[in-house]
Amino acid sequence: MKTIEFVSAQNVKVEYELASTMQRTVAAMIDVIAFIIYYMSLSGILGISGGTFSAHPGSALFLQLLIIKIPWIFYNPIVEYFTNGQSLGKYIFGIRVVTVNGERPGLREVFTRWIFKGDFLWISADFFVLFWLGMGILGILFSSTSERKQRMGDVMANTVVIKTKSSVLYTLRDVLSIKSQDSHQPTYPQVIRFTDEDMLLIKTTIQRVRKYPNEETKKFAIELANKAADLLGLDETPPKRMEFLQTILQDYIVLTR
Repeated sequence: MKTIEFVSAQNVKVEYELASTMQRTVAAMIDVIAFIIYYMSLSGILGISGGTFSAHPGSALFLQLLIIKIPWIFYNPIVEYFTNGQSLGKYIFGIRVVTVNGERPGLREVFTRWIFKGDFLWISADFFVLFWLGMGILGILFSSTSERKQRMGDVMANTVVIKTKSSVLYTLRDVLSIKSQDSHQPTYPQVIRFTDEDMLLIKTTIQRVRKYPNEETKKFAIELANKAADLLGLDETPPKRMEFLQTILQDYIVLTR
């Protein structure tokens, strides 16, 4: 399992698992199946394949270009831009395109990926679908051997495809499943003023200090504990700051679950 780390706005590293080549391929196949359904439905409704436009082949070709080819050709860049890096297939599989810095892809990124995907080849002639398939196969081979599971378009756009849930979320879920009012009596009822994002930051900080007990992570944990104590209205921060942060996390879970 390959992962990638991003630094959040609070200067905390959050780890995400990279989407596998198989997940990306099946997600792309789901998009193709969705397009085939779209194509067959519109063709049937408009009578393109049933002979309605047999006397006007130019009109049939125009309709195919306007409402079938063009939507498919620009499907990925437009959808991924407006949905923060997810197509239908990626949404179903819980994966997403992000920049190597963990940010949502912009127009430059989505269209760079699109160019190296080859969907635009269909606008010229149907036989170019063979080149499109060839580019897809090359993308699979490139992704399967790349360190970050990137195809050529990802490398050129500085993007990666990740699973949408970080390890921090799974860890918090584990805590939620074992803590209850019976096993933990809240110490700081004021924690209900915090948010889930605040708790994820606290949980991530605890994990980072345990995994990387250097001066930088410890300093951030101290600052976070001091800020939390201030928000809770405490006169001073408890001396055992890591235990204090852990207690805040447990209190929040018990009081808000």
